[in-house]
Amino acid sequence: ATYSFAYDASDRLIEEVRVDNLTRRFSYNDGGHLTRLNEIGYGENGERPERDTLFERDAIGRLVAKVNRDARQDFEYDDVDRLLSIERQPTGIGKQLGVTAEKLEYAYDLLGRLTQEITASGTLAYEYGPLSKLTTLTLPDGRKVNHLYYGSGHLHQLNLDGQVISDMERDDLHREVYRTQGKLTSCFGYDAMGRKAWQFASTLPADKLSQVHNAGIHTSLLVEHAYNPIHRRYQYDPAGELVRTLDKLRGEIKYEYEPNGQLLSRDTGSLVGSEEFRYDPAANRLDFNARQFDKVKDNRIQQWRDQEYRYDPWGNLVEKRSGHSKLQSFSYDCENRLVRAETLVNGKLESTGEYRYDSLGRRISKQAEINGEVEQKRFLWQGLRMLCEETPGQSIVYLYEPGSYAPLARVDQAEGEGQKVYYFHTDQIGTPLELTNSEGEIVWQATYRSWGAIDQLTVNEVEQNLRFPGQYFDSETGLHYNTFRFYDPESGRFIIQDPIGLSGGINLYQYVVNPIAWIDPWGWSAKPTHSPDVAKWLEKGGTVHMEVEGRTWVYQDWEGNVVRYPEGHPDFTPYQRQQVDVPDLKGNHGRNPGGDFGKSDALAPKGKADYSKNTWHHHENMRAMQEVPKKIHNRFTHSGGVKI
Repeated sequence: ATYSFAYDASDRLIEEVRVDNLTRRFSYNDGGHLTRLNEIGYGENGERPERDTLFERDAIGRLVAKVNRDARQDFEYDDVDRLLSIERQPTGIGKQLGVTAEKLEYAYDLLGRLTQEITASGTLAYEYGPLSKLTTLTLPDGRKVNHLYYGSGHLHQLNLDGQVISDMERDDLHREVYRTQGKLTSCFGYDAMGRKAWQFASTLPADKLSQVHNAGIHTSLLVEHAYNPIHRRYQYDPAGELVRTLDKLRGEIKYEYEPNGQLLSRDTGSLVGSEEFRYDPAANRLDFNARQFDKVKDNRIQQWRDQEYRYDPWGNLVEKRSGHSKLQSFSYDCENRLVRAETLVNGKLESTGEYRYDSLGRRISKQAEINGEVEQKRFLWQGLRMLCEETPGQSIVYLYEPGSYAPLARVDQAEGEGQKVYYFHTDQIGTPLELTNSEGEIVWQATYRSWGAIDQLTVNEVEQNLRFPGQYFDSETGLHYNTFRFYDPESGRFIIQDPIGLSGGINLYQYVVNPIAWIDPWGWSAKPTHSPDVAKWLEKGGTVHMEVEGRTWVYQDWEGNVVRYPEGHPDFTPYQRQQVDVPDLKGNHGRNPGGDFGKSDALAPKGKADYSKNTWHHHENMRAMQEVPKKIHNRFTHSGGVKI
């Protein structure tokens, strides 16, 4: 199977034929702007349905309307091209699928910063400080989430209407080392590459915990202390892969990888919980009873263990059969968004789910029925992060780590009751492992399998549905809602093709190369957690794309400088003045004889670094030091550096 492409005389893409024969054709106006997308599906029996999406443009090429089978969306801009509104009107077919009329509106200040976002779920208001950092987020009910910062611009405190949620303390490199979480204080340590090396949550106050950063204190001695209910340590190999975790609540887990970085095994020390994996050349997971050279036709998995799958002509999963008793069916709108799911067990309807989305594709509501119990939820978004979840009589506000999809805390408000604050304790990529209350008691605790399915729910006093970063667990289907797609944690893949096509990688169903180190919060394209935040990079005027093999991000700044990030690490080789191997790196910036910079200066082939223009960069192999321009090093951020 192959991909094929056709171009016009102006070198514009006019046709794409995917490995499963799904065909996309593109039409342009005289200005070179896309005006029509014609899609031709390919079904299991050779059927070829067609559908069109039309794009209307104004005189300067801006998108002013998008029209498809389900709805018409109109876009309005101000004089400097900022989006002011999106208004949607459903068609008759769209109404049958639950598409509703809606209008999203946006307002900005004189500096172009977003100040107001009006949705059907309510209004969000934004206030900023002198450094254009968000200082106050006003929720639809009037509550205010306040952000306090250090002079460096790094977050110091989150509070809700003055009630402190968390205080953060940072080291000289602005990395978080302490975080208050109710009666617990969480502490974090880092290795020479700036990766998380250990973390624990203690009932001791922060001033009693400062000793853990003394050189003479071995943090492993703290694992068994009663005042540390949560403690984890992480060990990495020279390639930067996580190879071992030691967890007070879960024991020791070891990981092995293929030479190309794919996860090969997870070893818990016993048959229970241990896993091994096999893949075909397109990274589809294979059963161990498959032949050595088996491949998955068209990347549409037909069978996985005791499960069988069927797809519609657009490549969407429409049927999943588990064993002899369970059958799930899925229905979609014309933009491949899941709108309805049904589960039958032994021929009897067990559960249903109906899902609704806004004009930006974000899920704003769901109604589920499980064994006759009806559940209704509404969701409010801040950009592409879920901010609020509402059920009749209760609301939850989610707060996240800065520039991240790792949840930090949530504030629950039940009708007629006071607020309850719960704190997340996450792993190295931001997946919640524990939830504690303000007293420091664990109210939710889970152990996961490698690809995100929960293996054991040890404590479940409070419902907690966040999973991998950007994912939300739906109990009625067992799937994880992943912003622009749904993810199946059993098979470790998405149930529809990538909405951004090959820009997200060559296998359109693949989640990530390695779920231990990579994340995909939007369901578009995977990235290692230690590479720059894509959204913030784009906001600053840079561009980002992924090389076709799906493992290397390429960032270009607003001045045209380009840095590749193979496996999430910056390749500064084109900019380096010199490179030197230095023994026993500590991850510091000291220029004294024992500091990393001082040792590099002493051993460097071209002598001491020119600190007026350059700095030393710690290579990810934890051995090499590269002298590179300060501007490049500071701008193209990475693990151990300051986040954008």
